[in-house]
Amino acid sequence: MVLPAFNEQYNLRCTVEAARRILPTIAGQWEIVIVNDGSGDATGRICDTLVRQIPQVRALHHTGNRGYGAALKSGIMAARHDWIFFSDSDGQFDFEEISRLLDHAETSDIVAGYRRRRNDPFYRALNAMGWNLLARLSLGVAVRDIDCAFKLFRRRVFERVQIRSVGAMVNTEILCQAFRFGMRIKEVEVTHYPREHGQPSGARLGVILKAFRELFRMWWKLRNITHEQVGLCPRSAEPAAFELNTLPG
Repeated sequence: MVLPAFNEQYNLRCTVEAARRILPTIAGQWEIVIVNDGSGDATGRICDTLVRQIPQVRALHHTGNRGYGAALKSGIMAARHDWIFFSDSDGQFDFEEISRLLDHAETSDIVAGYRRRRNDPFYRALNAMGWNLLARLSLGVAVRDIDCAFKLFRRRVFERVQIRSVGAMVNTEILCQAFRFGMRIKEVEVTHYPREHGQPSGARLGVILKAFRELFRMWWKLRNITHEQVGLCPRSAEPAAFELNTLPG
């Protein structure tokens, strides 16, 4: 489990404790990798305390705030098992529902959660609806909820998939590459809870504008993907074989 965390001092411990209760019931071997993305509050100290208290917890610390995509990339590269799950550290998901993803794991490369009802302010839900439509039309990413932070990956996905986005575009980038390589993506409905503490950063104007800039750069880069692309976590000289699909336009 990879948990990116930025200024989550009020949510992080509860999120990790919830994961700690669930993971032993669904996995023989497991770990939690927390990525503290340059938090300015007590998140870093809480990470280090959790590492001392729970043997299966590891923590990575970015010296500055590098962005959600960069935090996710660090966590994936540090993960040591054949299945990689990621979520947010804000406590808005029910980790018992990881079992819903695992029900489809043997026949999928990626199992992506989509929120049954998004418990966010109206403007965030509206932004998400528009972003999903734009990504579908421009990049061919035909999923219900691109940015839902409740996804399970075979590690071999990242033998081909790269992460270059440092910000909010990262989910779109991963799924678009997965589509291009013909990977099997299954969508599963999950529950989403209101945030109890702290403020989300994804709806800030700067974050949105940065995501749009990355979208257009990505459209061009993804048109030039070849079978020779080496992914984020290469394990062998010969990367996993997938059939390359085409992008819209």
